[in-house]
Amino acid sequence: MQLPSNLSVREFDQSFRLKPELWRSAVIECCDKHGIVSEDFVAYSEGTNLVASVNSSHIIKIFPPFLKHQWDSEHRVLRHLKGKITIDIPDLVADGKRSDGWHYVIVTKLEGITFEGVWHQFSLSEKRKILKQVGQIMKSVHQVEVGELKSLQPDWSLFLKAQKENAIERHRRLNMPTWFLNELPAYMAKYQDLIPTKFRSVILTGEYTPFNMMTDVIKNSVVTGMIDFGDAMIGYNEYDLLGPSLFLAEGNPELIYALFEGYGLSSKQIDDELRHRLMVLTVLHRYSNLDVQLRIPEWEKRVHSIVDLEKIIWPKM
Repeated sequence: MQLPSNLSVREFDQSFRLKPELWRSAVIECCDKHGIVSEDFVAYSEGTNLVASVNSSHIIKIFPPFLKHQWDSEHRVLRHLKGKITIDIPDLVADGKRSDGWHYVIVTKLEGITFEGVWHQFSLSEKRKILKQVGQIMKSVHQVEVGELKSLQPDWSLFLKAQKENAIERHRRLNMPTWFLNELPAYMAKYQDLIPTKFRSVILTGEYTPFNMMTDVIKNSVVTGMIDFGDAMIGYNEYDLLGPSLFLAEGNPELIYALFEGYGLSSKQIDDELRHRLMVLTVLHRYSNLDVQLRIPEWEKRVHSIVDLEKIIWPKM
């Protein structure tokens, strides 16, 4: 079959992607091409691409033309990281371009479940253990040499420049509180230069979130795997601290310090300058949307300045 070439981003995301009967044949074609059994087809509604499991053993992702950069990141980073880090990641079985201009990858399916549906079941001590492990995994990825991934897009400096230019309008469009919008220009002017221009570039996966970290329910509070590398890029290491800080740490100092300890940062290094820098990176994040990302109950009612916001996300012990 030929996948459509004229879908808008909105049409793809809100309609086409959520109707697997429209693209199941394309998944089967990709499987047949590489000798993969395509029985037990299960489509996933999460994510940004066409994603399905087949035969309970493989995951097929098909990327529309406007998300080709995610395909590029996915297959290149999987190939580069395999065997070099302290966590299981899928094996890249195949990747390629279809005749209709869409791209695809076929990867092995990791056992276990994501933390998204079970995080609330863990005790505080278990969450500390998990977040310390997340920090250790992140450190192991950041220690891998960038190598041929240096050309991975987007370019970090150009990415930051574009994010800065669009930050105020982005957060206005997302209906951030008035106090946040009023303070943001002065805050950015004061603290954006804390992000260094010279640093050792690392592989940023952006995937240290409950959607992409896997656990085996039998092993309980242990991270067993990591999936989804479509948003990977090369840049400044602290950018990767945002995901677990916002989605998993709950504004709890014990959890924040467990994450940072796992990464190799001492309590003395978690100072106001680091908080300012992380807050700037949060504002500039590729998918910055605090209403979605910040999982601290009623945070909007608890703060009335950006500095106050920093303090509840990265609190002091």
